[in-house]
Amino acid sequence: MNARKGAERARRPLAMIASVLLITGVSTGAATADGAHDGKYCVVEVGKSVDGGFSPVKSQTCSNDPTSSAFRAAAAPDILLMEWFWNAYNNPGDVTRIVVSDADQRCDSSGYRLRPNLIWGNEISGFYTYSYCREVTIYDGYNRDGDSQYWYDGTGDGPNVPYVGDWMNDRTSSLWIRA
Repeated sequence: MNARKGAERARRPLAMIASVLLITGVSTGAATADGAHDGKYCVVEVGKSVDGGFSPVKSQTCSNDPTSSAFRAAAAPDILLMEWFWNAYNNPGDVTRIVVSDADQRCDSSGYRLRPNLIWGNEISGFYTYSYCREVTIYDGYNRDGDSQYWYDGTGDGPNVPYVGDWMNDRTSSLWIRA
């Protein structure tokens, strides 16, 4: 077998997994074969969940340059709900911003139920919340189950947690943010 056919055959399982995840409504982002994301900075637009289900991912844009026109355009009209940090205290800085495009979709009591994509699953070390998202629960289970940790801040926009702590660091498989 020549090298090109071998490389193509090695990529097939990744393509099949990505197809299944897209069909089931899970965003794959822009994963590469080694699992790295294609940019240090991402904007993920989500919609309101229906009947207590997970919030649909409407779009995702990543870039290595947060000042790039494509990245700024993706975040410009949106309302920021949350930022995820790859490392504690966002140092060095890799961040994903969770946004909504409609002002009527700010956090309320039902909030947003999120599953980090393949890139961010079990990689979140810290987060900040905005737009009245005052309660956050992170879970190590994919369906908001398993071990969890809860934060609440009734005095401001919501909890700012630069480090989730040793117990839940790099264990987030699902989240629920709400007012």
